[in-house]
Amino acid sequence: MMENLRVGFLGAGGFASHTIYPALHFAPIALEAICDIDLSRANRNATKFGGGATAYSDRYQMYKNENLEAIIISMGPEPRFPLVMEALEAGYHVFTPKPPAVSLTDTLKLAEATRVNNRKLMINFQRRFSLGVRSALNIINTDDFGKISQIFCSFCSGPYNTPQDYLLDFAIHHFDLIRYLGGEIKTIATFHNQIDNKGSFAVAVEFESGAVGNMQLNCQRLWGRNYDRIEITGQNQYIVLDGLWKIDHYTEGKNTFTDNFSDQRNGELTGDGLSLTEFVTAIREDRQPISNIEDCLETMRLYDAVLQTQQGGPTIVSLEK
Repeated sequence: MMENLRVGFLGAGGFASHTIYPALHFAPIALEAICDIDLSRANRNATKFGGGATAYSDRYQMYKNENLEAIIISMGPEPRFPLVMEALEAGYHVFTPKPPAVSLTDTLKLAEATRVNNRKLMINFQRRFSLGVRSALNIINTDDFGKISQIFCSFCSGPYNTPQDYLLDFAIHHFDLIRYLGGEIKTIATFHNQIDNKGSFAVAVEFESGAVGNMQLNCQRLWGRNYDRIEITGQNQYIVLDGLWKIDHYTEGKNTFTDNFSDQRNGELTGDGLSLTEFVTAIREDRQPISNIEDCLETMRLYDAVLQTQQGGPTIVSLEK
């Protein structure tokens, strides 16, 4: 049994209230305080999720009055960056959604701040903790699966304001997942198409292991359905994840099909609850969490390379250091 982590929450908007707040009860967390510029929203979430949490509209008052160990920050990436930096420098561990910042340059600044202040910063790439990805990793790590030879990722959405917004807010999940499943990337080749400010990207990937992969990414589809699809090919077997909750495992001797659509916003299926638990566990064990800021730097380098192609940069980019 771990001691509950004493947490303050910055942000009580619709997205946070729909995703992270409902997952808090899966983790050993004591939600002590909630701060939002709209005090009525903070009060609403304190009543609904807080179990006695104090509501604030001034974060400095929250920092002053509360004995907190960590801060959860949930809002857009542009206002998020200075708040994450401020919390780290104030001595708090931080849990925040992806991306940690709007650029690779600012992400490097956050990585430096975690080192200087000796704090943990976890980026909530919750799909790493989803039912499908956890199941896939268990299969991949067996001797029977063999070495990964190829990975295909498809992650498409409805329209965004700009292709850059789509890459940073949506596609970045699969920039992270393809690395998490296949290992670090050596080279990418990117081609893109743009119609009415909606972008499509075809990204070919060469892993350091020698495996290859490709990513289908676009914001030219419709909202309102599951968009994740991942295919992982080993030497003797392959896995198909559809929506990250439907897992098809194909082998020579037996095929296994697993469906679980009982609750598409359940913190155990989506990974939010397990991601929060990993954050607490890493702090209590004094180690870096899975999906820490140093690891996230590599995801942001991949994002930045694809973005540069969209903005007229080179088609083929080496990511080797």
